[in-house]
Amino acid sequence: MPSDAAPDDTALKWAALLLVAAAAVFGGASRENAVRLAVVEIAALPLAVLVARRRLYGERAARFGLPAIILGLILAIPVLQSIPLPPSLWTILPGQSPRVEALRLAGLAPGWRSLTLAPRDTQNAILALLPPVAMVLGAVRLDRRARDKVALTWIALTAIGLVLGAFQIATPDGGSAYPYATTNLGSLVGWFANRNHEAGCLLATLPFAAILAGRRAQGRPTPEAWAAGLFGLIAVAALGVIRSRAGIILAAPVLTASLVLIWRERRPATGLRPGFVVAALLAGLIGVVVLLRFTPILDRLTGVRPAEFRLEAWPIVAKAAWAHLPFGAGMGAFDRVFRAVEPLRLVVAHYFNHAHDDYLEVFLEAGWLGVIAFGAFAMWAVRAVRRAWGGGGAPARAACIAILALLAQSLVDYPLRTEALAVWFAFCCGLLAAPDDAPGPRSAPS
Repeated sequence: MPSDAAPDDTALKWAALLLVAAAAVFGGASRENAVRLAVVEIAALPLAVLVARRRLYGERAARFGLPAIILGLILAIPVLQSIPLPPSLWTILPGQSPRVEALRLAGLAPGWRSLTLAPRDTQNAILALLPPVAMVLGAVRLDRRARDKVALTWIALTAIGLVLGAFQIATPDGGSAYPYATTNLGSLVGWFANRNHEAGCLLATLPFAAILAGRRAQGRPTPEAWAAGLFGLIAVAALGVIRSRAGIILAAPVLTASLVLIWRERRPATGLRPGFVVAALLAGLIGVVVLLRFTPILDRLTGVRPAEFRLEAWPIVAKAAWAHLPFGAGMGAFDRVFRAVEPLRLVVAHYFNHAHDDYLEVFLEAGWLGVIAFGAFAMWAVRAVRRAWGGGGAPARAACIAILALLAQSLVDYPLRTEALAVWFAFCCGLLAAPDDAPGPRSAPS
């Protein structure tokens, strides 16, 4: 039987690097990006083919059992929702009465139809799942050095996104610095269309930069460590410039966890105390507050209308979700459903294209199967996080921080609806599902 510690597959590594690069550059929007999304999906094909040709053995196979079931369930949801059903069946299912009435008023026969209220969007959702699924499968199969290369590529592209963001701030009226037409003009959005997603990207990247910043050679920081440290400082400052509510609120716990990660990795060599970590955190936060003068952040955090709109919309979304149980309205059908139930008092100039609570939106679109899939993922994630912090390597612990940050942001936003963050999230999940084959407890990206 082949050994679990297989030699580095160069083709697999380059396929993973291609996918993460394509996702970072072309996957930063959740709509109006059909061509760019197609680029990411095509870039995922080499990795998907390579992982399909390889089997998992030993510890990798044992630890990937539940994640494989979860992936299968996630893929099955939009597929099942897209299967055409006879009119005698779909017309009697919950949530279908408006479609039946619309066809009756139009004088059309019901015919064979699928469960989803947005067939094209649900089919697109199936294709959009290909890159993250390929990435999580690829990350499990990559060895430590290849996974480090993928992480370094993501950090480098995120840093380039910050440079791009500087030009975006300098051209607040729009221009070539903004990769998407529908965007937050005047804000630092990097490779993304939405400043909140740029904030989520920075939060999910900081723990990996922390590993690199703690790297030493002969007792001294390496050039890569200095570069990662500089990136971390700029990223923290950028979170304030972006003025994302979720980004600001999550910055403190993510920074704390990242500093604890550095302390844990360097403690045997430096004798670093927990008090130093707390002091460094407080000093960093005070420095950021002084640098940004705190006023712009307060202006964003006390903005009344957007926050109130979400609070008013969530009960309506929840009621619509209950009406479409047990199968859901269909992946990608949120816009159609919400427009049909949105009260006139909530009709404003702003386009509410997502629920800004991904758990609630999944409940509406995927029904009970979506709840089951997330519940299974949560069970696996809890076990994986405990294993990573109990005895895993630094990359796995960094992945924990990144995953939890994106899951927390999903309470008030939809970061994983962008292909870029979905691929990075999948990579982090792959790190948790793969056994730690690092040579020692103080491993760092190389």
